Amino acid sequence: MNSTDDATPHFEVVKQPRSRLPLAIAAALGVAVLAALLWLYMRPPAPVPGGPPPLPPMTAEAEAYLTQVKLAGPAISRWENFLGQEVTYVDFVITNRGPRPVAALELTIEFRDREGRVALAERLQPIGPHSPRGQFRRRLGSGQSAEFRAGFEELPAAWDKLPPRGRITGLVLE
Repeated sequence: MNSTDDATPHFEVVKQPRSRLPLAIAAALGVAVLAALLWLYMRPPAPVPGGPPPLPPMTAEAEAYLTQVKLAGPAISRWENFLGQEVTYVDFVITNRGPRPVAALELTIEFRDREGRVALAERLQPIGPHSPRGQFRRRLGSGQSAEFRAGFEELPAAWDKLPPRGRITGLVLE
């Protein structure tokens, strides 16, 4: 044996198993961020406090024209995200069967309780200058139809689970 060989230190490389904890944490954070973004993106727009400004009282001409405006629906659907939050959607179709364009239309949606009393009333303007951009229309021409959807995150516990009543409570003609 050579004495110089014995004096040379020998190193042995030992591979230690890599911890997968940082990778799991990063993946969980990525999923959480993605879920939060989806939740924010998929929520219906927050209602404006107090809703849109009310339309002026209907004129006799507008009241007579109501027979030319058909309100079809409602159709109800529900959507639940993976976080368990539920939104109830109410869909209507408005058709202007008359010769005049509709400049603004106010609709009141009423959810009733088991006794037939109004449990929740929501006033919307699906047509008009105060309609939310991208969601509703600015006007409804003669012979045109418009579909619209209203989302409700919370409905009263007393709601009878029947489709709500929709009625036109304001109408302005061009």
